[in-house]
Amino acid sequence: METSVDKISHAVKKFATEEIAIIKNTVAKGATDTELAFFLFAASKYGLDPIKKEIWCYKDSKDNLIVFASRDGFLSKAQLNPNYAGIQSCEVCEKDEYEINIPEGKVTHKITSFDRGNILGAYAIVYRKNAQPSIEIVDFKTYNKGYNTWKTHPAEMIKKVAEVHALKKAFGISGLQAEEDFEVINDKVYPVTDPDNIEQWKVTEIISNLNYVPMSVHDKKAIEIELSGKVSQVRLDELYKIIKDLIPEPIEAGLNYGQTAIQKKLDIIDKDERK
Repeated sequence: METSVDKISHAVKKFATEEIAIIKNTVAKGATDTELAFFLFAASKYGLDPIKKEIWCYKDSKDNLIVFASRDGFLSKAQLNPNYAGIQSCEVCEKDEYEINIPEGKVTHKITSFDRGNILGAYAIVYRKNAQPSIEIVDFKTYNKGYNTWKTHPAEMIKKVAEVHALKKAFGISGLQAEEDFEVINDKVYPVTDPDNIEQWKVTEIISNLNYVPMSVHDKKAIEIELSGKVSQVRLDELYKIIKDLIPEPIEAGLNYGQTAIQKKLDIIDKDERK
């Protein structure tokens, strides 16, 4: 009879040595060998590819390993179920006409113009052939991180949150988390619903990243002095966004593998396999 240890061992053997090295330095940074083996087993179990970043992991503040999947990863998992019958989602804005009836599984949503006002949140409906639809509503203010894709594509990001929540609920997908539900700070993850921890670590990350941003010594010192005192949540978020926007891409800063570096390594692996 195959034990759990045997299953994990077989899962690890599916990956080439070069692939494991890339995974350990990109999507499973800081994982011990045992945690890496568990992560690769999870990737195999869910049928998700860590090289394509369909699945990845971080540790939380207590050093527990948390495994994450992308929205597409959750969707792929749901689509494997023969009862999957589709998904609908949309962001909701201030000027939209919107009404939701969760017990009846109905959403009435009318977009009357392109001038829709600020985003308030989003909803997602997942349909199953053998059950009532699963509806999830998420608030934009809770999840908006204000930088990177949250800054450039806020509607798409908040819809992803709603979709993942609805997919997990409809198909009982456990053991996987969505990164949108967490704040990643210094390669540690904190739930977005835990503001005290996030505030503390935002200060830490701002200070630690000052060495990497194109900013004068005077300005850096001014930020350090400001953070040593009492800073409002609004100002802290503002500083955090500024530093996030200014920090170079990982491949430029030499901090981690970037997508180009990963692709080059994958090309080498492909060539070796064709020999």
